[in-house]
Amino acid sequence: MIEPSKRDTTADSPDWVRLDEFSIGIGGGDRVRLTVYRNTTDPMLHRLTSDEQTKAGPRLIAVFTEPPGDHEEWHPGWRTDPMRSAVEGLARRIARM
Repeated sequence: MIEPSKRDTTADSPDWVRLDEFSIGIGGGDRVRLTVYRNTTDPMLHRLTSDEQTKAGPRLIAVFTEPPGDHEEWHPGWRTDPMRSAVEGLARRIARM
């Protein structure tokens, strides 16, 4: 389970390699940076982190496989978020690279 209040440490782990990042607008001129990582042991497994660029730091918002498979989990706040479809599409596009 993805812990909603936990800061993410994917970027500091040797088990994950950063693929790319993108930003989305969330209103009021604010933007969120999202970063896609690939697992070094299982290249089908990916993580997506979100960083609102505050002192809270990045948060894990999704674990998924590309191509899609049985292992997928989204942060509770993102499960029904209207932006999820677009964010997931961009993340999967990066994961396919």
